[in-house]
Amino acid sequence: MALPLHIPPFIHNPSHKHHLPPQDHPLRIQIEGPLIAIQRLLPHTPWHLNLQSQTFPQPAGPKLVRLTYQQLYGRDPRQKVPGDLEVRDEYLGWMPEKYLNE
Repeated sequence: MALPLHIPPFIHNPSHKHHLPPQDHPLRIQIEGPLIAIQRLLPHTPWHLNLQSQTFPQPAGPKLVRLTYQQLYGRDPRQKVPGDLEVRDEYLGWMPEKYLNE
């Protein structure tokens, strides 16, 4: 069973002028998390560890972005808004050395 995603509440008062961003601007999210967190949030979605044969984005990437978007905005991304939900980068520097050749 997947664990729920928890995003702590915004604590700055007053909030920054870009928090939350206006509806007409795409949301930019940077998600960093170890493999264990991804496996807990999306237990049935693979995350490929072989850096020699990578696909972009990873299957879990768009699902993790969608989950975060839903948690922040309380709704699904808007299909008609270009760039509303887009995976632009995947940082794999957190992967342990032992996974590099698996």
